[in-house]
Amino acid sequence: KNIIPFLLPFAIPFSRSVADIFIVLIAILFLCKSYFEGEWNWIKEGWFKFALIFFLYCILINTPLSIDSFISLQYSIFFLRWPLFALALGYWILNDAKSLKNFLVVTFFVCLFLIFDTWYQYILGVDIFGLERHDSTRLTGPFSGPHIGMWLTKLIILPIFLFTIIKKYKNFLKNNLSPYTFFIFFAVFFLTIFITGERMALLMTILSIFTILFGLILSKHISILKIIFFLFIISIGIYLFSIIDPKQTQRAIYSSIHMITNWSNSGYGTVWKNAFDVWMEAPWFGVGLHKYREACGILVYGSVEAIKMPGVCFHPHNISMQLLSETGIVGFILFFTMVLSLSVRLLKDSFLKKDWLLYFLILNVLIACFLPIQSNTDFFSNKYSSLVWLLVGVTLGLCRYHENIKKSQHSDQS
Repeated sequence: KNIIPFLLPFAIPFSRSVADIFIVLIAILFLCKSYFEGEWNWIKEGWFKFALIFFLYCILINTPLSIDSFISLQYSIFFLRWPLFALALGYWILNDAKSLKNFLVVTFFVCLFLIFDTWYQYILGVDIFGLERHDSTRLTGPFSGPHIGMWLTKLIILPIFLFTIIKKYKNFLKNNLSPYTFFIFFAVFFLTIFITGERMALLMTILSIFTILFGLILSKHISILKIIFFLFIISIGIYLFSIIDPKQTQRAIYSSIHMITNWSNSGYGTVWKNAFDVWMEAPWFGVGLHKYREACGILVYGSVEAIKMPGVCFHPHNISMQLLSETGIVGFILFFTMVLSLSVRLLKDSFLKKDWLLYFLILNVLIACFLPIQSNTDFFSNKYSSLVWLLVGVTLGLCRYHENIKKSQHSDQS
C-alpha cells in the first residue's frame, strides 16, 4: 500500500499495460483485504450498486445480443475493475492524509514534467526523448499520439486538489499558498494546453478553470478583482501568441470557434452522426460493448474496409454516443444513473455544509470525467478509463479524508 501512491502517477500516463496490471492487481488485493478483514462497508456505496447493475446488464443482456458476443463478454467482465479500483483508492490506499499528500505531490511533479516536455517539444520540434511533434500545430509530448492535452486536462486536476487542500487545511503540509500560486499555475496550464493544438482539451480547460475560480470566489479565497487581473494576464499571453505563432492561434481559437458554429459539418459532427446511425440499428440494447468499429463499418458504410478509414469508424469520440451505440438506451440510462448516484455521493456533504471550494473542485472532476457532450477517446479503453477512475478514486479518498476531519472536529467539540 505504501509504495502504490508513488507508482500510480507514473504508471497510468506512461504505460497502458503496466497501468492495467496495477489496476487489476489493486482491485484483486482490495477484494482479498476486504474478505480477510471482513470490511465490506464500501459495498454500501449506492453508486457501486448501480455499477453492478450496469455490469450485469452488459453480461446478461448486451453480450448475448452483440454482433460479437465473445469480445463483448470480455469487455463486460473487465468493466468491473474500474469501480473496484476507485473504491480501493478511496477506502484503502488513499484513506489518510499521508497517502493523499504523497500521491498528490508525486502527481504534481509528473504534471510539471509533462508541461516542461510539451514546451520543450513546442520550441525545439522534438521532446526530450526525441519524439517529434504530430504536425505543425499539434504536439504529442512524451506520448506516441497527439493526446498530451487530454492527459493534462484531467491529470492537472490532482495538483489543484493539492493546492486547495494546502489552502484549506494548513496542517496537511507545513505550508500555505497565496492566491497568486493558483494564478501562476492556471496561466501556465492554460498556455500549455493552448500550444498542444487540441481544441477540445482547450475548451475543457477553460470550463475547468472557470469552475474552480467560481468555487474560489464563493468560498472567499480569491477576490473578483484578482480574477480580473488573472484573466487580463491570460489575455496578454494569448495576444503575444497570436503575434509570435499565428498558425497555433488559428487552430486554438479561430478553428475552435468555426468547429463549434459549424458542428454538423465538422469531423466531430461526422463521427457523431455515424455513431447515431449505429445506435439506430439497435436502439434499445446496442450492438455490443467494444463493437462500435465493426458495426459502423458494416451497418453504416456496408463494408468492413471502412474500419480502416482514419477517424471514420474508429470510435464515437463521445461517451454518450458510445454508450448509446454499444449498449443502447438501456445501458445509457443505467450508466448515467450510476454517474448521478456517484455525483450525489461526492457532492452531498460539501453542498450541505456550503463548502463551495470543495464542492466546485469535485464538480470539476465529474465534469472532466463524465460530461455527456464532451469529446473524448474510447471511454472504455484502459488508456482513458484508467485516468477517469483514478480521478474518481482520488476524489472519493479526498471526500472521506474531509469527512474524517469533520468527525474529528465534532469529537473534539464534544
